[in-house]
Amino acid sequence: MENFNREEVKEEVLKVGKWKRFFFMIVYAFVLGFALNIMLGIAFIQFLFFLFTSKINEALFNFNKQIFLFFDDTLNFLAFQTEEMPFPFKKSSNGDEASETSEIVEGEADFVEDEEPKFSESSEENTAEVSEEEPKS
Repeated sequence: MENFNREEVKEEVLKVGKWKRFFFMIVYAFVLGFALNIMLGIAFIQFLFFLFTSKINEALFNFNKQIFLFFDDTLNFLAFQTEEMPFPFKKSSNGDEASETSEIVEGEADFVEDEEPKFSESSEENTAEVSEEEPKS
């Protein structure tokens, strides 16, 4: 067994950051319970839309998706998977986690050296005739 220095333990226990996290963990645990009830209510309403129209309501779908992302962020915070606090303190935006993720496509381009266009006299005359025949608005 290691010998613990009481002063070191006291300093660790009295760190404000740890108590701040504890406070937010309790707050987020209550908010998570409330959000679960909202999510289940929306799921029931979504079922009613599906029952009568055979389609889901996109607005409710997107709202439930945002609640699900909040659940994911909050559970990661509560389980010490991350130190980043969830909404509204989350530093990176999803949104909008639009956030959503951009797809990066890599490719190659073939470059062709520009050559001066070669026109014959007949092609220039045809172009002039076409521009004269354009209908006037």
